Amino acid sequence: MSKRAEKLAGIILNHSLNVQKGERLTISASDFSSIELLEPLYEQAILKGALVNLDIFTGNFSVGRADFGNFAKTFYKNASKAQLEDVSLYSLQTDWADKVVKIVSIHDKNFLSKINSSKISLRQSALRPVSDKMLQKPWCLTYYPTKALAENSGMTLDEFTDFYYDACNVDYADMDAEILPLQELLDKGERVEIKGDGIELSYNIKNRLSLGVDNGKHNIPDGECFIAPMENSTEGFIEFELPQIYNGNEVEGIKLEFQKGKIVKYSSKSNSKFLKSIFESHDGNKRIGEFGIGMNKKITNYIKDILFDEKIYGTVHFALGMSYPYKRGGGKNQAPIHWDMIKDLRHKGSIISVDGTIIFKDGKLQKLKN
Repeated sequence: MSKRAEKLAGIILNHSLNVQKGERLTISASDFSSIELLEPLYEQAILKGALVNLDIFTGNFSVGRADFGNFAKTFYKNASKAQLEDVSLYSLQTDWADKVVKIVSIHDKNFLSKINSSKISLRQSALRPVSDKMLQKPWCLTYYPTKALAENSGMTLDEFTDFYYDACNVDYADMDAEILPLQELLDKGERVEIKGDGIELSYNIKNRLSLGVDNGKHNIPDGECFIAPMENSTEGFIEFELPQIYNGNEVEGIKLEFQKGKIVKYSSKSNSKFLKSIFESHDGNKRIGEFGIGMNKKITNYIKDILFDEKIYGTVHFALGMSYPYKRGGGKNQAPIHWDMIKDLRHKGSIISVDGTIIFKDGKLQKLKN
């Protein structure tokens, strides 16, 4: 077996999930393309004495994270309202597991782009209560390298696989130690201000707690510190120079203007019809559910894959829609979507401040006092 895959399997089972003998573990994979990681993950879980449900395709397909064959297109094209709203199998799988690993392999990032967005919204709304239940359990998610992800990032598959393992197999304890002062400052803060090219934004975080430590517990690779703004507090504007992607739909040149926490004006250079369908389908989609700062120094290039891109050191991301149901990092905004949009602050003159204290400048973390 691959040594780097064995190392990553160990990180997931020991650091991320702390799997114990007798616990019910679901390993949910989109397909067998991730077998290099699946095999050591399964073997190590069995050796630890876990009760393992090796779920290939079904669980990830239920939530739109499996695109092998034409099953997704067939489902969304032909499914009735009752079929779209039936999440009973996914609910059973969620109830059974004590802990969950999701290994996602996507072979066509645009596989949902031609699907009626109202059908996807209906499906996501039906899934939300089950997903919220799953999020209360120990879970870990990783996107495994595929040819499509590699091509999308401008790398060969071998290059992308090397990049993947380098970004994932890091010392998360060291990362936590660097981020802890930032987490503590955000915990005590009230007002965040962000200024830079194409952004002038502020919002309230009073009485909200950030999540910066415990990296590698949920997402692999990891490396971020995030907090949920107070729902009615965001003021200002953002212009996204990078293309943003949601459910395979790429939108370029997005501009957002906020008043009292809500998007009051929006535009884009492409796919404006899709953008409108998202914002007008649910009021909660017009509010920020999460603000995050990328902290993984092994990730430097934007590759149009949110699991990696939101961790780029020196960038920030704003998740429109649902807040996480956590004490740390969580908020109260409810919505069917959670769309992370990346803003690059790695330029001279960019500043993130909390109550007047500069925490990031020119895309670099400043020395913070405990």
